[in-house]
Amino acid sequence: QALRPCGCSTHPTSGLRPGRVATMSRLLGYNDAVLMASLSFSSIDLLSEWDSFKGCSKPIHAWLVVSYAFVVAVRTAHLFGAHLAKSQAQQSGGASPASEEFILDLRHKASAARLLVSITWRFALPFFVFWTLLGTRWMSDVMQHSPTCVPSPEQLYFAMFWLVLCYGWIIVHCGVGGIAWLLELRVRHAERDLRAVEDADVLARWGQVSHLSDFHALDGRAEMNGLTPDEIQSLPCEPYSRWGDCEEEECSICICHLEPGEAVRRLPSCGHTFHKSCIDLWLL
Repeated sequence: QALRPCGCSTHPTSGLRPGRVATMSRLLGYNDAVLMASLSFSSIDLLSEWDSFKGCSKPIHAWLVVSYAFVVAVRTAHLFGAHLAKSQAQQSGGASPASEEFILDLRHKASAARLLVSITWRFALPFFVFWTLLGTRWMSDVMQHSPTCVPSPEQLYFAMFWLVLCYGWIIVHCGVGGIAWLLELRVRHAERDLRAVEDADVLARWGQVSHLSDFHALDGRAEMNGLTPDEIQSLPCEPYSRWGDCEEEECSICICHLEPGEAVRRLPSCGHTFHKSCIDLWLL
């Protein structure tokens, strides 16, 4: 719904217990530590035997080191950006987003976080796709023309295994990127509908409602089948008038009395009367 009658948090992590969040954080930190240690060890091993790869038809050792550095840099940027987004949310009094959601949100309030997300999708992912395809070609060339140039069979097997992991990384991030774009499209669609009903009365009563902070503003909306702006505009609208000594009516959305002359909608199915600016947003 565009309006919520209570201040309950609808953030995906709001229902998690503190202990579970702490456990997830520790697990995330452990996985990052293992990743950093593994890639650091592999990089040191490659550098120590750098000259041994000179007989290879293609510099697969250089490809490996660059890909290791890229993964570490992207993960570090992800953690740093998630920290910035969390700090910004805490300063504004909002719910802190989970670290895993960082690259899903294309509307971070912190400019540095938005920049990191933009770099991830516009430059980092395309570059890594190109680099992985290049590594595939180089690996194939080495296997065909100089398979014995690698110092040990284990290093060759690990290089092939790492290549498979790179494709897995690409597939996962392409999927996450698709989800991020679909969420952004949903936000834009909701903003378009809100603009269609955002008139002077809505602005005076509720302020600007057609700009949504991020996809969390749509939590629960997918399960609700609201009306379209055209269907809402087709509902009867009239200035409110009170007859004789009738009791004062109130709008059950904003809990304010209906004043004579205010634009109201009387729903034909139930006969209840609401401020036009209230019910239009509620019905979306």
